[in-house]
Amino acid sequence: MNIPQYNGTVHPDEWVKQVQTICIINNIRQERDILKLCKLNIDASINVPGECNNLNDLIKALKAHPTFSIYKDGIKRKLDQMKFEGGEGGDTTAFLAEFRSHCDKAEIDNPQEIKNRLLRTYSSNEFFKNEFSKRVTGVTSIDEIYKLYSEVISDSSKAIKYGPEFLIAIKHLVTGKYLSSREINYQTGSKRQVVFCGEKILNENCWWYLSCENQSHKDEFQKNKVLYDDVVYLTHKKTGTTLSLSDFYRSPKTSYAEVHCFQFAWTNLKFIKNDQTNQENKTPYLKARDRVYLRTETDYMLRSQDVTFEIEDDNENKNDKNDTKPLILQEVVGHKEKVGRDDEWLIEKR
Repeated sequence: MNIPQYNGTVHPDEWVKQVQTICIINNIRQERDILKLCKLNIDASINVPGECNNLNDLIKALKAHPTFSIYKDGIKRKLDQMKFEGGEGGDTTAFLAEFRSHCDKAEIDNPQEIKNRLLRTYSSNEFFKNEFSKRVTGVTSIDEIYKLYSEVISDSSKAIKYGPEFLIAIKHLVTGKYLSSREINYQTGSKRQVVFCGEKILNENCWWYLSCENQSHKDEFQKNKVLYDDVVYLTHKKTGTTLSLSDFYRSPKTSYAEVHCFQFAWTNLKFIKNDQTNQENKTPYLKARDRVYLRTETDYMLRSQDVTFEIEDDNENKNDKNDTKPLILQEVVGHKEKVGRDDEWLIEKR
């Protein structure tokens, strides 16, 4: 039976548990016997009072010895050196497990001290520094503090950002097809560039990026992030045209308000959380995998459903119109009816 020696380099609680485990394996269960084995395996340089009559007394005596303060100071130095290096969206599981273990060993149980130490682990990231500080204000549950740390790290990668380098795709949930556009014009209505729900597999027609003209209501660290309160517009990456909705023109099949892309006009939009997202995403940020509605400033909702229309592709077989086959596209429209499942969209990011 190999009993580990206590020399001040391990937490007394942890060491006693190790000894107890070995004793149980070897069928030694009486506390007086375990206590005797513990005393026999304490380093000679550490003096323990003789009146320790049970394991709890022994643990208290070991914690009262100067070596325990030295041990805790060493653990705190390790905490001071810890930096989260996973980057945006990095895995926090192993990092927080190690951080929490060090806090337990150093007997740090003050919520504010834990908040301050966690904040220093990733203070180089402005989004994390500001968002974590805001979310843990008033929180006293240590478990909740660690949970919020993980959520903020996750949000820093899932949050949708503005600009052509941050592309998104918008999937229609009921049909599984992506909001798309291509250089073909409607043959009715505005005769501008068509908007439709295309393939169920992402392709170059599915990618969009977001812009926002007024961000004066936001903190500096939020400026490149899309908030649910933002008024935004969508630009089609491949063609450089912007999504627009017009109640002057009618959609080709169902005669709702037409949705098209145009170079010189756009429609201001707001993302609205659906009920499921409202439960899962308590933050103000639009994030990847959010389920949303898209509403215009004039209260039209973006809708698609399993309704198709035909349109000729003027860009193919221009020399032989007899060989041109019409494209069959799923209609995208704007409406002011009661919101339903046909109005739900899923946000994805590249």
